[in-house]
Amino acid sequence: MIINEGHTAMTTLKPKPPLSLPKQSIQPASFGPGLPCVRSEDLIGKDREIMIEHAGVYYRLRITRANKLILTK
Repeated sequence: MIINEGHTAMTTLKPKPPLSLPKQSIQPASFGPGLPCVRSEDLIGKDREIMIEHAGVYYRLRITRANKLILTK
């Protein structure tokens, strides 16, 4: 929701098509038993943000200017 000088407007985000990750990008994690590991560059790509649908709810995963990952609902 965007609020601008007393006016409220709803914005609708269109989700990107589902990603199909190449099998070589999933590696066993060295920090846990059998946990898959996906490089953020392989998941997000050049856009620096993606939408993730989970149980009918959309989340935004983005890389900040400080190169941190932020997941928001």
